[in-house]
Amino acid sequence: MPKSLEEWQDRLAGHFEKLAAARTASGYPVFALEHGLNDEEVARLSDDLRESLKAGHRLSRYWLPWVVYATERGYSYEGDEYWRSFEGQTPFWEGANRYSLARCFRRFLTTYGGMEPTGPWAEHFRIISLPITHAILPKYLQIQFAKLLYDLRYQLARLHETDAASIGRLLSSYGFYTSTRFQEFLQQEELTGRIVLGLLHTELGEGTGPIYPATLERIVADLETVRSAREWLKEARRAVRDRITGLGRRSPVAGPAANDSQPRKGQHPEIRPSLYLRSMGASNWSVAIEFPSFRGIAALNPEVRKFLQATRCRLNGADDFKPRGWLLSGAQRGAIKRWPDVFRPLIEFEATNPLLDHFLAAECRIHDGPFWLFRIGRDGLGREISGKIVRPGRDYVIVGSKDFPQASAFTSQCQLECEHVRAIRVSVPSEVTAEHIEWFNELGIQVARTIRVWPSGLPGRGWNGEGTSEWLTTETPCIGITHDHPIASYELLLSDGSRATIEAGPVGYPTFVQLPELRAGTHELRVKALKSERLNDIASTPQAEGTLELRVREPQPWVPGTSFHSGLVVTAEPFDPDLSMFWENQVEIEVKGPEGHQVVCEVTLENAREEEILSDVVGEYFDLPVTPKVWQSRFAKFIQEGDREWRYLEAASCTLTVRGEELGEYKLTFEHVVRPVRWVARQVEGSAMLRLIDDTDSEDSSPTCFTFSMEKPASREHIDPAKAIKGFQVAPPGALFAAQHGDHKSVLAFSTGLARGGGFQALNVVPNVDAVSTGKVTPSDALRYASIWNEAKIAGPLSEIRRFTVVDSIICAVVAVIAGERWLDIERRYIANPERTEEQELLKRYVFKRSGFAAVLARDYYKASGGTPHGRDWYRDLAKRFDICRKPELSAFAYDFAFSPETIIDRYGKKKCDILLEDLKNFGALFRGARLLALRSKHGDDQVLEQPRRAV
Repeated sequence: MPKSLEEWQDRLAGHFEKLAAARTASGYPVFALEHGLNDEEVARLSDDLRESLKAGHRLSRYWLPWVVYATERGYSYEGDEYWRSFEGQTPFWEGANRYSLARCFRRFLTTYGGMEPTGPWAEHFRIISLPITHAILPKYLQIQFAKLLYDLRYQLARLHETDAASIGRLLSSYGFYTSTRFQEFLQQEELTGRIVLGLLHTELGEGTGPIYPATLERIVADLETVRSAREWLKEARRAVRDRITGLGRRSPVAGPAANDSQPRKGQHPEIRPSLYLRSMGASNWSVAIEFPSFRGIAALNPEVRKFLQATRCRLNGADDFKPRGWLLSGAQRGAIKRWPDVFRPLIEFEATNPLLDHFLAAECRIHDGPFWLFRIGRDGLGREISGKIVRPGRDYVIVGSKDFPQASAFTSQCQLECEHVRAIRVSVPSEVTAEHIEWFNELGIQVARTIRVWPSGLPGRGWNGEGTSEWLTTETPCIGITHDHPIASYELLLSDGSRATIEAGPVGYPTFVQLPELRAGTHELRVKALKSERLNDIASTPQAEGTLELRVREPQPWVPGTSFHSGLVVTAEPFDPDLSMFWENQVEIEVKGPEGHQVVCEVTLENAREEEILSDVVGEYFDLPVTPKVWQSRFAKFIQEGDREWRYLEAASCTLTVRGEELGEYKLTFEHVVRPVRWVARQVEGSAMLRLIDDTDSEDSSPTCFTFSMEKPASREHIDPAKAIKGFQVAPPGALFAAQHGDHKSVLAFSTGLARGGGFQALNVVPNVDAVSTGKVTPSDALRYASIWNEAKIAGPLSEIRRFTVVDSIICAVVAVIAGERWLDIERRYIANPERTEEQELLKRYVFKRSGFAAVLARDYYKASGGTPHGRDWYRDLAKRFDICRKPELSAFAYDFAFSPETIIDRYGKKKCDILLEDLKNFGALFRGARLLALRSKHGDDQVLEQPRRAV
């Protein structure tokens, strides 16, 4: 073992020179974690470096050992604060040393062909991305990486190109449903592709593979300490061994089996929905649509993925919007109350996306009517038969938008809970007569010949009995064919052009045909029965021919604790929210399930080391269904109890588990999003501490920091960046803290302790906004401060209530400047007693000296549409008609300001607001009228406020 840092430097240099030379031909980069040292040697090297730092030596003197040391810290990185843990393990380390460390890594990259960090994450975290990238696969990401390899094992096995970039793109495309930190890691596509090649490429010699064997063994050993990760990695290796390790590709199979994971021309993931009927008892049926997961489509294009994550959708035939990301959460079902419009897709989005619109137009429509056929299965569901073929002895429901032929003995009436169509039930006789056939022909329905085709063995998923089934890309579909009249042979034709003719067996004996593996997409198998010689003389008998539709998809990974057919449907709006949004009660949780059942909702918080710091249920039981309003009311009480607000400050992730006993359970995970610039709050020995983390690592500039106290929320004060980075104690009752460095910023409203005074009043704050009233702060600046407070993240006990009070106080001060103190007093009286007639009359009387304008506003306030563009146009026209204001832009501004004062600066800009606010002082009636509309729209109906809501 080396005895000095000079010897460590020489040993590591020799090792990396040899490794770089061995990889010259392959082009594989070198990672600093491939240092070849064992645990004992790493510990000895670390001790020597700490002694060197204590002695005041510069990092550049022993630059290579420092690269290895920092990389080891990156390997144990927990995903939160790299420098905090680094400094804790490295006494005498100074902040400026990080820039010297970055230069050491740059020297490593150029000297040995090291891996260059790439992607948005690396651009934002320019220094810490170096040791973390060279750690190859940090421990905190290893389990997720193994799980993703397992989920994508079949796609990896069929990749046409097995270079690192192609593999990395595949992982990035399918990793959007993983944790935020892991998604950031997957942005480095070249790196992740190299890791996959290393983990699955286990039979290469030393130095020739993507990862040094000893380093690979170390990573695998760490993975195998967790049983699930060990099994995932083992299965992934088994599935892709023939394709990745160079042992030889599988033999090519004729026809569609020669596939790959990338959609070929004319092929794309299956997104075609299914229309079905559900029995409601007593001859009543409801209509629903089932959609496959759109994850396959999302993986084709990052823009499509972002669009699906950010855009709500609505079923053709329903009024309610589904949450953002609804189609990315697995297969989904939704009921409709109106029969779908045949000229529109079955799913529509609030916005347009050209690529997705093309797919929807082609794949997500129902066929033209006027009649649709549904076969009733043993499970009580009616599945659509798009071929419109009925079979003797079977039961069907026929839905029509036109009148049916005259009722027959085999038909009966039924009710359909769907507008614009009617339905009848049909029990096809075992012996079909000419009259029966004629009756069906009037509806465009054929009576089938007695040649039966079905998926043999394990039935294909979604088999509807009439030619449609679902298969996996890993399966070889087996089809059975039988007949009850003489047939010579069958001709089979696949949609890719593959053709085969097979001899038919005797009457009543089945013939089995096994197809090769098919690539993802929709395939068509045409089966034509060729007549025997005994039937050649019957010219009027055409050859029987049918089409079998095989919908092929990739296997969907199973998530422990969930079921593909759970009795619970849990949605969160918006899609993929982070932990701060969840804890601030900005997420609309909705749980649907059978009425009369109950569920338990449990919240679990974990720190960055995945240690549980809180686990408790929200209330007791929730009765199904759980609406967003009920959830937010219960959760608001939950987060305010005990020391949960302080526990939240330590949390890195949160899991919401919804348990419904026999209905199953569902889990939602929320994580802290780690930003390059961020405030970190902690409670240390009873004191509230705050410090700034700046991972932008810029040597040429420092962050800009300022604060507003809760007691003087419109008075801005500067904070020394050095003080902010070092950390400081926050005095009660708290303040807003803002920091910005380049394009990165962080704003936190931190609440702590009691305000001045005693009793219950000390729980809230009494903001002093005299700076606005006296003109020291202009109305536009005050509104900008209100916007900053409103958009800030919150932390600490009572933070939501106190922030509400602060923003409301600033807005009220601006209202008083524009409309007068007397008007503000009248507003407050009305908000306190909105049902009292005298308060309503007082509000009207002070709008304008002529009562007509205010009377119309009070009477027709619902036409204001709650702050919408339509309401703005209505108010602008009304103001002009009553000669209140003939300036359209000012009328629109007054309306927007009255309804959304905390966002008005963002909408109009400060410069424009300065001009319009000054002008608005001369049109008091215009502004007061708009405020009356906003107040009546919000408080006009009797309602119980379950949580603090800002007074408009």
